[in-house]
Amino acid sequence: MDFFARIVLGALVGWLTGKAADGERARIGSSPGNIQLLDVIYGVIGALLGHSLFFWIIIGRSSFGNYATAALGAMALVAAGRLVGARVHRARHASH
Repeated sequence: MDFFARIVLGALVGWLTGKAADGERARIGSSPGNIQLLDVIYGVIGALLGHSLFFWIIIGRSSFGNYATAALGAMALVAAGRLVGARVHRARHASH
């Protein structure tokens, strides 16, 4: 898959994954613009790393396999970023 296509797919999947988690974001009370930007950045990085992370799931070298691993990588990294961010947020507010 083309490098540029992976970046675009990662940005789109990262943004959509973040939109799917908007309910959680509303409870945290963070600035939505900053978190959406982080979702897109995590999505791009996850899409670029997706093949390395999920190569064992997709059998064969096909266009679908390349897109699927990019999407899975983007979703996984956005989810991991959200999880770490929520734990840090909880730890900060627990100390007050």
